[in-house]
Amino acid sequence: NIQSTNWQNVRFKPPPPNSPIGWRVEFRPLEVQVTEFENAAFSVFTVLLARALLAFSDINMYIPVTKMDINMQRAHSRDAVLREKFYFRRNILGDDKSSELATDRGDDVVEMSANEIVNGSLDFVGLVPIVQMYLDSIEVEDGVRSKIDTYIDFVRGRADGSIVTAAAWMRNFVRSHPAYKYDSVVSSEINYDLVVALDEIGQRKRNAPELTGIEIGSL
Repeated sequence: NIQSTNWQNVRFKPPPPNSPIGWRVEFRPLEVQVTEFENAAFSVFTVLLARALLAFSDINMYIPVTKMDINMQRAHSRDAVLREKFYFRRNILGDDKSSELATDRGDDVVEMSANEIVNGSLDFVGLVPIVQMYLDSIEVEDGVRSKIDTYIDFVRGRADGSIVTAAAWMRNFVRSHPAYKYDSVVSSEINYDLVVALDEIGQRKRNAPELTGIEIGSL
């Protein structure tokens, strides 16, 4: 059925019985991050992108489900955010968008890096610019916009590799641990120290700007 074919990415949630709540779409791919800041950044970015899609109704991001399945398989490889290419629609904007954002390369589905998809390139507008275009079209208080920009900068950094993923951070921690013997064995000592370090980062007791993109005092 339709749920079993798209569950890796979105899930349709029917209205509860005798409720004014309508149909909903649950966004599913994200993993829980180490810090509240990271979770907030991805959540806010996802909501803003959804609102941009509603506001700019001619945006088309449809790609074949078979290509999405390939994307999901590639996303599981090590450092996929930096090393892999993912299928995405090259021209997602309608003809009535401003010339600096629209492309004339057609609606074909091509392979792009995560950085190209999120931040854009000469041939593709990028998801971050679409969100920024939406924010520019509505009234947002300066303080709120500043906070949102911090979240967007984080998402941008994760996509271009300037901010490491949690998986990369943990691999680096293990590989640099004094007890690691480069034998693929994560001992109880290493595992304990890793959990303690992650807990301290989550509680803002340990600075990890390479993971969050900002200093502990700004989390």
